[in-house]
Amino acid sequence: MTPRPRRRDSLWIALGLAAVAGLLAATQATWRVDRLVYDRALSWWTQPTPPQITLIAIDDASLEAIGRWPWRRAVHATLLQHLAQVRPRAIALDLVLSEPDPDPREDALLAAALQRAAPVLLPVPWVAVGGSSPRWLDPAPLLAGVARLASAEAALDEDGVLRSTFLQVGPAGAPRPHVALAMLQAAGEGLHPAVRVRLQPPAADPLHWHRDGRLLIRYGGPPGHGDHVSYVDVLRGAVPAARLQGRYLLVGMTAQGLGDTQATPVNRDSRAMPGVEVLAQTLHMLRSGDTLQALPPAPLAALSALIVFGGVVVMARLGQRGALLVGLGGAVALLLASVAAVGAGWWLAPAPAVAAALLAYPLWSWRRLELAVSGLDGELRLLGAGAKTDTGDASDASDATDAIDARLQRLRAAAELLRQARRYLADMLESLPTAMLVADAQHRVVMANAGAAALFEVEDAEELRGLDLQRLLQEFKCDEPPDWRATLAALHAGGAQPAFQVRLPGHGDYVVQLTAAELAGSRCVLVSVADVAPVKRAERQREEALAFVSHDLRSPASAIVLLTDSALAGSSRAEDWLPQVRRLAQRSLEMSEAFVRYAQAELVAPQLTPTLLRDVVDDASASLAPQAASQGLVLVCQVQPDDAVFTLDRALVARALANLLSNALHHSPPAGTVRLRAWLDASAAVFEVADEGPGLAAVQQQALAQADGGLRSGHAAGVGLGLRFVQRVARIHGGVLRWREAAGAQPGRFELCLGGGGSGNP
Repeated sequence: MTPRPRRRDSLWIALGLAAVAGLLAATQATWRVDRLVYDRALSWWTQPTPPQITLIAIDDASLEAIGRWPWRRAVHATLLQHLAQVRPRAIALDLVLSEPDPDPREDALLAAALQRAAPVLLPVPWVAVGGSSPRWLDPAPLLAGVARLASAEAALDEDGVLRSTFLQVGPAGAPRPHVALAMLQAAGEGLHPAVRVRLQPPAADPLHWHRDGRLLIRYGGPPGHGDHVSYVDVLRGAVPAARLQGRYLLVGMTAQGLGDTQATPVNRDSRAMPGVEVLAQTLHMLRSGDTLQALPPAPLAALSALIVFGGVVVMARLGQRGALLVGLGGAVALLLASVAAVGAGWWLAPAPAVAAALLAYPLWSWRRLELAVSGLDGELRLLGAGAKTDTGDASDASDATDAIDARLQRLRAAAELLRQARRYLADMLESLPTAMLVADAQHRVVMANAGAAALFEVEDAEELRGLDLQRLLQEFKCDEPPDWRATLAALHAGGAQPAFQVRLPGHGDYVVQLTAAELAGSRCVLVSVADVAPVKRAERQREEALAFVSHDLRSPASAIVLLTDSALAGSSRAEDWLPQVRRLAQRSLEMSEAFVRYAQAELVAPQLTPTLLRDVVDDASASLAPQAASQGLVLVCQVQPDDAVFTLDRALVARALANLLSNALHHSPPAGTVRLRAWLDASAAVFEVADEGPGLAAVQQQALAQADGGLRSGHAAGVGLGLRFVQRVARIHGGVLRWREAAGAQPGRFELCLGGGGSGNP
């Protein structure tokens, strides 16, 4: 799968789901789910008790005190006489009075009370019988003439829940306002400016039934929410006049079983809301402007489509887990946003967008799976064509009884081939003498060999996998540190393959070679780290050989040539220069032998055997005793204890001690004493050579401390080479050659320590 087909597929999925979301929103096909969310959200956003509105409830206490329903109209007339005295803003008598009372005096009493308590509104229902046009169930003529009539329609939704109302209902020629709107008009108030509704003018056809100004009812709370007083308490005068004065009063039934109840979104415990409470909450909404505005279908469809399209586009840029989070999290976020919008006064139906969001991840995953399987089939075909493996033909998968099983079998064969290739590559890296690292295009180490593990001091090469190559390279030091980031970027861009000579503290000198390559279809970086210590050692040996030939051997050879030329010219006699020629030739031979021993100490493996220290000291002193006697010097040898044994190469150590003794004899003054002492100190064997000569200068001591870095003596040719031989013998035995300065007039001494780091006097 290349990025372009993936983006194209994601775009088609996004467009398709956006169209689905828009269609669901435009057709309101998900209204049941939307209204379920709406009801729950509305019940969560409660409002304060509506001010200036009081319900006079025909409750159970009133029925018990006055008697069973229906009551005589004279009772309602008495209530209205009491209410007329407190001068409310408006009264709504939510009772059905469509038939005249059998006693005309009852209607007359009520009509007179209605006139005195004005303004009083009577809600009027309407009916349609046998398919005929709707008609109003107006009150008795005597009552209709003195009260204001208003619409009392309950605009139930398909599920029987009262969520909205119409502000204007009736014949097109003379529609009636809703009770709440009529009460505002009777009290001299109008709709709050925030109530965004436009009432259409009456239609030309007077017989057309008109319903206009639909509004969602913003319920402030469950049944019982609001200011209630009992009907019988008002009749008895138990309610203070100040509680009713200047208020909107709604008289209606709240007692259980009277039937004037509605199913609303905020009902609780299966308790329906009395119709008079619905009127009260509608009245408060129209006065306060705290309404709910539903987004029309067309804008809702566009918004839902846009949200879903953006969500799918985001999913396409994320991985599998991120896409799942976007799909599920987006659906939850849409639900929460819809609930929050209700609190802000807007209703955004979430179901269309939520349904499309929930479909997005399965569709996106299914399409990615199809593309992955298609790409896998193609790669398997290429792999089968490029290698002699039993991968089969991926195109046969569609004809196989179990296509997935067939693909898995071919995938196993291909995976085994890749594992073999990886093992081969790993074995090849392990066989290389240099440390090797392989990093991917993001400069993360994907492979390394044991040499790299040892170089970076980890137990296993697997510990290097996943590490940042740039940080590993920054551990190397050099005089001018390179910009590794820029170097790696230039390498990926096709630049030159650089090499750097660097140092790794505590290890030595190395050459880092960077190479760009293709591995598994992607760019990678190969890093080889070669130890140049052997090269530097070879260079130093070559320089030593050249220095020995050009300086140490050349000087006596040139002197021999000059003496011979002088004799041949007749300017001197043979007996005069022959002794000098012999001495120069003997010196050249001694230096040659010293150089050969120095080189052999590095090349020939030591022969380590348990040896008496006394035997080694005797070997070294025996070869130098005649020279000491001829120079009038005293050679003193001591071993403590006399039977001390240590594992060493007897010949090498004896030769090294002989070099130290020869050097001491050469620099000792006449009649001086040279001492050779040996003892065991813990796990080490220590040999000390002291003389009475001038000792080593500060520069020579510094050179000696550099351990085989080269020491040049300014007193006699060949001494520096001899001491370097001793240093090499010490290193072979895991020891060190030291120069010990003595206090006061005491002479300094050489100390050869084998097998340990410290020494001390026995």
